[in-house]
Amino acid sequence: MTSAASVDRRHVSVDSFVRYLASEVPVVLPIRGTPAVSVFVRPAKPELGLRIEVDPDTQAPVTGLTNIVARVADHEGQHYLEVVVVATALFRDAYAVLCSMADRIQIAGMTPTHALRETLGQLASLLREPESISQEREIGLFGELLTLGGLAARVGGSAAVGAWRGPQGEEHDFGLPAVDVEVKTTISERRAHWIDSLTQLQPTTDRPLWLVSHQLTGAGVGFGKTLPELIDKVGSTLPSTTRDDFEAKLSAAGWSAAYATQMTSRWERRTGSAAFEVDEQFPRLVPDALQQAGLPIVRLIQVRYRVDLDGMASPVSIPAGIVAALGS
Repeated sequence: MTSAASVDRRHVSVDSFVRYLASEVPVVLPIRGTPAVSVFVRPAKPELGLRIEVDPDTQAPVTGLTNIVARVADHEGQHYLEVVVVATALFRDAYAVLCSMADRIQIAGMTPTHALRETLGQLASLLREPESISQEREIGLFGELLTLGGLAARVGGSAAVGAWRGPQGEEHDFGLPAVDVEVKTTISERRAHWIDSLTQLQPTTDRPLWLVSHQLTGAGVGFGKTLPELIDKVGSTLPSTTRDDFEAKLSAAGWSAAYATQMTSRWERRTGSAAFEVDEQFPRLVPDALQQAGLPIVRLIQVRYRVDLDGMASPVSIPAGIVAALGS
């Protein structure tokens, strides 16, 4: 098995490669392995390429790209397939791509043509935006926006957007001055929610943690709202100084305006939203409880579980901030 360290030692580092580029002299950088492969730079052309030793009958594949071409060339009686980048501005980033292709050939044993297609295919997948977001993310974002809209009506748009922490990768979705809020949204007939980690229902500060539960159902034409409509509605209530922050957090949450035409499902509340204090009586799995039970939690690499809150009574006394977070 080839280790990552051994793969790294096969290639000149990016910093060293950049120094070669800055020297503006032709260079050939062999990559140890079979078949013979090397990276070459021809500043005068300009060209950055990967040169692979091939059989005489090898045909150059068509890349379909403007800045990356493939050709067959002869050097000192030997046949090579050359994959060439012709845009100087791309040389630094393209170097890593060519090294990846070399690894597919010499380590994974792919043919040069297969390696080229695989490498370009992976790049295309990396750069391609999805046509839309998943329904799970749609529902989750819908619920967070219901809560954001409710908070904005009580504490003001700037404070509400500032409290929205979920898109930033924080453990809980909203951080208010007195409490933290985790928002969960479901379209099931029961108030059942997925919990995505052992720490999602664990307070991260001395502030109490509350779970706000939204239960949605599909709405007919003329009823409810689509996700784009809810985004527009909440956005229209925010001060102009907060719009950039709001849109940045929407983007971080996985939203793009390009999805708007695809998001046609209309949603409305199946039942009234509910709030639950996440205390010792709340059904949850957290590290402290598992450790006390003697379980080796370091062995639990990934935990996802579902809690059923259907019929569970909400506390009689709910803080005003949590009432606003229900987004009624």
